[in-house]
Amino acid sequence: MKNNKGVTLVELLIVIVVMGIIAAFAVPSVQTIVSNTRKSAVYADALAVEQAADLYCADVLCASDESLDWQTLGTYLDGIDTTYYDLEDATVIAVLSSGSWQITLEVDGVNTGDWEFDAAATPSETTRDASVHADDD
Repeated sequence: MKNNKGVTLVELLIVIVVMGIIAAFAVPSVQTIVSNTRKSAVYADALAVEQAADLYCADVLCASDESLDWQTLGTYLDGIDTTYYDLEDATVIAVLSSGSWQITLEVDGVNTGDWEFDAAATPSETTRDASVHADDD
């Protein structure tokens, strides 16, 4: 009587195929999670810029069509990773129009697409995909 304790090539191939199938389903899910995390980070930074613009206008009377750049708002912002965004001296990041702020943040050196948030409603975790569209370049 033989006692074979090894793994056959067929068994090894079956395991590799099953792992490949699992990876085919897992990779897109992870990419969606990473994309949503980037959206959340940019959205949080945009909210911080909007709050900084409100603070600036509380200190200095702003015109109804005020445009603010990073140099102006930099003292009102704390905790934003400035290396992540393209924040040149002349880049306008906040524009006051019709009583609401339009915030523009450009990610430096990373092609992540453009995310536009509906100004009428703040997207939540569950409704983000419905209220945010990504235009991948």
